[in-house]
Amino acid sequence: MRVWRATLAGFVLVAGKGFAQAEPAETGKRELGDAGLVGAVETREGVRRKGVVSIVDNSFRIAAPGAPPLVTAPEDIVSLTVEEKVSGNREGESLVTGALPAPWRNRDLGRTLVPGKVRWRDGAFSVSVSPRAADERFEAFHLVYAPVKGDCEIQARVVSIDNEDEDSYAGIVICDGTTPENRKALLGVHPHGGKGVNFRRWGYLGGSSTGKELPALKLPYWVKLVREGYDVTAYHSPDGRRWRMLKVSAGRMRDEQVYVGLAVGVAKFNRLSEAVIDRVSINGEGSGEVEPMLPHVVLRGGSRLAAEVPRANRTAFHLGGRWEGRTITAPQVARVEFFHPLPAEAGSLLEGGRPGLLLRSGDFSEGAFESLGDGKLRIGSVLLGSREHSILDEADCLVLRRGAPVPARYRVETQSGSVLLAQGVSLQEEQLVLRVAGLGEARFRLEELKLLRVMK
Repeated sequence: MRVWRATLAGFVLVAGKGFAQAEPAETGKRELGDAGLVGAVETREGVRRKGVVSIVDNSFRIAAPGAPPLVTAPEDIVSLTVEEKVSGNREGESLVTGALPAPWRNRDLGRTLVPGKVRWRDGAFSVSVSPRAADERFEAFHLVYAPVKGDCEIQARVVSIDNEDEDSYAGIVICDGTTPENRKALLGVHPHGGKGVNFRRWGYLGGSSTGKELPALKLPYWVKLVREGYDVTAYHSPDGRRWRMLKVSAGRMRDEQVYVGLAVGVAKFNRLSEAVIDRVSINGEGSGEVEPMLPHVVLRGGSRLAAEVPRANRTAFHLGGRWEGRTITAPQVARVEFFHPLPAEAGSLLEGGRPGLLLRSGDFSEGAFESLGDGKLRIGSVLLGSREHSILDEADCLVLRRGAPVPARYRVETQSGSVLLAQGVSLQEEQLVLRVAGLGEARFRLEELKLLRVMK
């Protein structure tokens, strides 16, 4: 196989930063004029307000320009959404650069009903495209591209796509030219309809595609293409760290010079539809450190904790990170999802009452949980004895027992990915205090929250 060294002259890209894990608690009170959070609230009386949200005197306070502040207690709220941080003098200020940073270029590949366009803002690409023209015989999509020579790699995170047709997609591409006739390898995320990822390879005389259905797919979602010699390999991931290979396209890219970039295509609506893609990197350049996806500890009562699990045994699960110091008794844990979203076919296993370990290969290793620690997990059975598995390389989900949902009044989602079903909420010392079945009391600062909603 012929091997080239990849080069990308003049590549400059500042990537946006996603939500990180919770930061240590602040030592002093935050003044609203210096820093705050933008939120939207709906009360039981039907009042809706969007503005800077804070906790003052054990109540939520929402301040919007031109209106008196709205002060309300948690029990009077139907929903509260915390959207983003703002800072004093920069409130409302936009960091839009508009023009693409060098050496990026863009164009419609194939004729579309309305010319596409792209904006670059805070490290994210907002790509707008319309369906292909009726007389266009080639695949049509909007291409945002940069030139690369030799072996290369591109990865990116698909954040959103507002066209809900099942054939619409957003993703990445490697092609040997920028005309419809050139060879292309395109990996797209289809978040609507038959949710999944699809790897398409084609040229002037047609091509082929390989898809993978991911019914539990939730955006944002990561994709990666790797070129080695003539071959292009497609990978996908829910967190940008643990990658699953989808397919190798052999012998397509024969030119040393190729173009790598972003591709967005839509199938319906005679207007522009927008997709947002960020965390774009080429050969490792242009994207900051990826935040790891935390395992989900699913409690029998239905709550999901996005939490590190440094160690566990038959008696208790000891949590780390944001949950440092918390211990959950093993009978309260239904399962631990190390890699999610899980395959749809795993549903019957998760609620089937059989304890064991769902492996990334798709096999289910039945047995009783023994211990977890140092990246290893042990299960045992009478027939096979004690077996050790690597969490990083082998484990998808540890199943302990069936869930037993407990009625809850509130649903609380956090920025780090936890979903807590709470029987009660209150405000104490500028924190939201929850009562959660199987967990007890849990406290959150306002900046940790994403959603507080009354359950129907």
